[in-house]
Amino acid sequence: MDAESRDLLTVEQAANYLQLSQSSIRSYIRQGKLKAFRIAGKRKVLIPRDELLKLLEPARGDVFEDEGGDEGTSKNGAVARR
Repeated sequence: MDAESRDLLTVEQAANYLQLSQSSIRSYIRQGKLKAFRIAGKRKVLIPRDELLKLLEPARGDVFEDEGGDEGTSKNGAVARR
């Protein structure tokens, strides 16, 4: 079974999936930015795929299109014109 079809990923699989280092994944877990689970009595850590995908955000997520059409307002209130 490949990593793409699994609902739970190991730290190594999660790192490969997001093209990050394993230490970055572990750091996100320690900081509480990524929810992970340990199997009782084992050292293995498993990360739900949906939790991993929550780390992703749109590259241009700070600007959204206004209902009017050609203007958007960023999170800080600045107006973006297209």
